[in-house]
Amino acid sequence: MLSTLSSSAPSLVWRQADADFFVATLDGQYAGFVTTGSTPATFDAESGHGADLGTHASPDAAAAAVAEAARPASVRRGARSPRRRTRGPASPQRVRA
Repeated sequence: MLSTLSSSAPSLVWRQADADFFVATLDGQYAGFVTTGSTPATFDAESGHGADLGTHASPDAAAAAVAEAARPASVRRGARSPRRRTRGPASPQRVRA
């Protein structure tokens, strides 16, 4: 299973912590984990920040979810670049009489 996980997320380093528990690191930092799910033949994934990444039908799919969550926001699929908020001139306040 570990080799399957490694091939689906080449930028991550996967280590087997238990028979059914795999931990990912990215540049030496914790990046998430994959473990067997609560129902047979499912795999749960969690990000390095504790976000539930869902239950998946294969270890590859779960590892891909961890890999996607570990990628910087600027390169994630569909990630928006942050908008700059600009301040316009202050508008005069209305005074009610």
